[in-house]
Amino acid sequence: MKKFYTIAASLLFGFTSLQAQSIINIVDADLVGGQTYNWTKNNVYVLDGVVFLEDGGTLNIEAGTVIKFTPRADVGNPSALVICRGAKIYATGTVAEPIIFTAEDDDMADGTDLGPTDNALWGGVVLLGKAFTVKNGNNEVNVEGIPTTEPRGVYGMPAGANIDNDNSGVLRYVSIRHGGRQIASGSELNGLTLGAVGSATTVEYVEIYANSDDGIEFFGGTVNVKYAAVAFTEDDSFDWDESWTGKGQFWFSIQRDDIADAGWECDGSTPNDLTPASDPIVFNGTHIGSGAAAAAANPIGWLFRAGTKGYVANSIVSEMKGKGIEVQDSPSNSNDAYAQLIAGELIIKNNLFHNIGSTTVIDGSANGIIRITASADDATAAALISHLTTNSNQIANPALYNVSRTQDGLLDPRPSGTGAAYTTALDAYPAGDAFFTAVNYKGAFSTASTDLWLSSWSSLAKNGHLVNVTGINEYNNVVNSLMLYPNPTKGNLNIAYESNKNVLVQIINTQGQVVKTLNNKPSVGAPQTVDVSDLSKGLYFISFTNGDNQFSKKLIIE
Repeated sequence: MKKFYTIAASLLFGFTSLQAQSIINIVDADLVGGQTYNWTKNNVYVLDGVVFLEDGGTLNIEAGTVIKFTPRADVGNPSALVICRGAKIYATGTVAEPIIFTAEDDDMADGTDLGPTDNALWGGVVLLGKAFTVKNGNNEVNVEGIPTTEPRGVYGMPAGANIDNDNSGVLRYVSIRHGGRQIASGSELNGLTLGAVGSATTVEYVEIYANSDDGIEFFGGTVNVKYAAVAFTEDDSFDWDESWTGKGQFWFSIQRDDIADAGWECDGSTPNDLTPASDPIVFNGTHIGSGAAAAAANPIGWLFRAGTKGYVANSIVSEMKGKGIEVQDSPSNSNDAYAQLIAGELIIKNNLFHNIGSTTVIDGSANGIIRITASADDATAAALISHLTTNSNQIANPALYNVSRTQDGLLDPRPSGTGAAYTTALDAYPAGDAFFTAVNYKGAFSTASTDLWLSSWSSLAKNGHLVNVTGINEYNNVVNSLMLYPNPTKGNLNIAYESNKNVLVQIINTQGQVVKTLNNKPSVGAPQTVDVSDLSKGLYFISFTNGDNQFSKKLIIE
């Protein structure tokens, strides 16, 4: 292990002072099994090649630490970090000081130097555990993206000993950026790979940003994942396979408009349609696709296939170029995902679909949200249509505040309190399960600014994508609670809104002149009646100004 000392401008995490930082280069030989390593925020760690933390090793990473990875042009040995079976990583960041895994060229002082299209600059982060998995009949498997000749890339049950509560450590407030480099031709690393990771592992407040392959992929295991974001991957956002039976809640994903595959790819087994299959429970996802007019293929929001089981509820799929959902109906296969749906083993309940291409109905027609499998046994997807409608899935607008895929500070994936995320029926959360947080909305976020859990710490926030929620929620409250009637009116106008701050309400004529000021105070409570009979007939605008935010409504006086 070599140390090189530099002076770096520590603009990380809001600090503007200069401080001495050590650049510590790490290669595979620097981490061995049975040892404990402590990485601290006063250093930047630069990993070169695939670095394995072997069985019995522990890696503690202090909040605020930056770990970088060299680009390495040679295929077959990208820079990556692998936490092997029996090893543990404790990467416990905070909102103020997240832990960042990123490319060597990522300038931490410049949030715009690398953006959503800068990917495959290094490999990824891999956690391997001892919980149950099965692939091609084997319970010990070589992880995707690591050569099969490397024994340290094996995950699953050693000697058949299934350890579902295996513990690989903690990932909390962790941002993984710009990865996905090929390790072999056509085989890239995911942003975060979870191979047979057990349920005693903690994975929460984790973000994958600008990865070339999938964002988070589960290969078997029982690990639970909460508060997870995947932004701008070139492949799928979330992907499960090989009998993953964990839980998930508050998953957010957004895709690029130039290249993107599925939102969620949900596989039961490898090869297809075997038992046991994946059988997770996932609540409160929000997936934003590439957009109806995108150049990206972006074919499907949710793809359930390979015999997967599972339970998906209270979630949102929006802004897809292609279709919203496919449940694979393989010809004459009695154990495919479609068969699991019919048997009640795959349940999809109380979800919202919105802006799915040109779709307007829940069916498999040209205007439907369903993609029907080629040569399907159920050629019209009648059973899926019945399942979706019977289980309160709807085409309805969750009223997300704003969708943006550029670094313009306008991405705000929270739903309006008056949209379908709040006004449509919710599925009940699993009774007595402490993992799930019972909330009164669909999707990954509430309308409250305090619940935009990506604020401050994520790459989406640091790189200028995410809205600055300071003051925004108060403004949205005014917009969403506004009552203005009758309109048109002949004399009296009723107006009401909710606000904790002063709201300036003015009537403006078509020449831009203020002709009447109605209010400049917080919530008026019950509707307030205002006499406007002294104004001439015609078109006016009622202007509402709340801090730095302003919007207008048309008013017609007869």
